[in-house]
Amino acid sequence: MRRHERAPALIRTFWGGGENLERPRVVLVHPGALSVNSYLELAAALLPQAELIVVDLEQVPEYFQAALSGGHAGITIAELAARIDDALWDRGLLAPPWLLAGWSFGGVVGQELTAALAGDERPEGLFLLDSLAPVPAYTKADPDPAMVLGWFAMYLAAKRGAPVHVPAAELAGVTVEAGLRLVLEAAVANGALRPGTPLPGLRKVFNAYTDGLLRNNRLAAAHSPMPTQVPVCLIRPEHGLLDTPDPLGWTSLAPRFTVRSCPGDHYSMLRHPAAVELIATAAWHCLVGSPPGDLTEPEQGRRFSCTRTSHSG
Repeated sequence: MRRHERAPALIRTFWGGGENLERPRVVLVHPGALSVNSYLELAAALLPQAELIVVDLEQVPEYFQAALSGGHAGITIAELAARIDDALWDRGLLAPPWLLAGWSFGGVVGQELTAALAGDERPEGLFLLDSLAPVPAYTKADPDPAMVLGWFAMYLAAKRGAPVHVPAAELAGVTVEAGLRLVLEAAVANGALRPGTPLPGLRKVFNAYTDGLLRNNRLAAAHSPMPTQVPVCLIRPEHGLLDTPDPLGWTSLAPRFTVRSCPGDHYSMLRHPAAVELIATAAWHCLVGSPPGDLTEPEQGRRFSCTRTSHSG
């Protein structure tokens, strides 16, 4: 991959990290929507044996602006991966030992990065946190409005720190306006939004959220991924984006593939204590082959190995 520019603004560290290049590290690609501080618990769980470094895609102007202008991005997934490659190389962060991870659309960009890196720069493995593969089965159409309304309710709950639950049956077949009223009622009832919050204000937030989804889906639909050569672990929350036994389209792109489950939903998995512990423990296993002293075994009682192969969903 050609090095063409410096991009240090992409890299976010916690508590002055990123300087000890001999310490094992997890580099996580963050696509936005939630604050980078959503990873504070994971960063703390990895320390002191490993550190978390976050790549914030919202620092790429062409990517960020697309979520504010109808979802049309002036950049490709390959170009996003090249920006990340430049930023990591500039900081010396492509040297072993390291693990790459990506949450949501960040996993798609991470997969492209692993496929493009030189052999001696590749990570020990790739962790996908509830990411949909960039394959036709998952990008052929824009998401169903009722499904998006359900995702938006989860997103709003994560942003506001209070539950916003609207049963899927109530959202099925309703207009976006009617669905937003249901979300607003649930948010007010549970303290996520103040009484009197106007529907037009929530609609504005929803439109920006939807444009971000459209941007990511269009980027994925236009992308032609190559299989990755590193072991891949898909971590799926109890209430993820899609309720399907299929491993979200990844088996064709990951010859060495495992699936793990964790508590939470697509957003809350980033801070749910049990989910954070599982991710941190699995990451350490992948990096060095044994758990750190202050992390316990996952509930399943199995040691996660980056070389273990499974195609079960």
